[in-house]
Amino acid sequence: MFKKLFATPQHGMSDEDYGNLMRYQTNFITVLFITLSICLFAASIPIYYFYGRNLGSLTSGVYGGLFGGAFATKLMSIINLSNPQELHRRKIKDTDERVQQVRQRADALTLKILLIVAYVFFILGLSYFTQYFWYFAAPLILILIIQPLLRWLFTKLL
Repeated sequence: MFKKLFATPQHGMSDEDYGNLMRYQTNFITVLFITLSICLFAASIPIYYFYGRNLGSLTSGVYGGLFGGAFATKLMSIINLSNPQELHRRKIKDTDERVQQVRQRADALTLKILLIVAYVFFILGLSYFTQYFWYFAAPLILILIIQPLLRWLFTKLL
């Protein structure tokens, strides 16, 4: 399941296999967004009642946005996968080695930039905002824990 969910299109893949892979991945994202919006809808009722209108309306906006994102993802999937020329064009674009290399470099650079920003906030949090230490430390700790775990998981699974 994880292999198919995080799989990238391979060179020599048929248009039908590419369409099935994209359909599987977009269906997963759609189901995930709908599940999250249903959970937030269920949570927004007690939040609205116990914590007030501002927080309740925030959760209402978030679950509305998640549901809208699920709808838009499914609609774009239907549009892109129903047109064979568009599907073939996207497959060529996604299997191009140069594009994949650029994306991998951009992802790695993004992670490094986020790590530096999180580290700066961590240092500022230690010196100025000791009351809010864990708000600054949590993203840094998560990045430092999740990155090696994902590398190990992907080397084992993929």
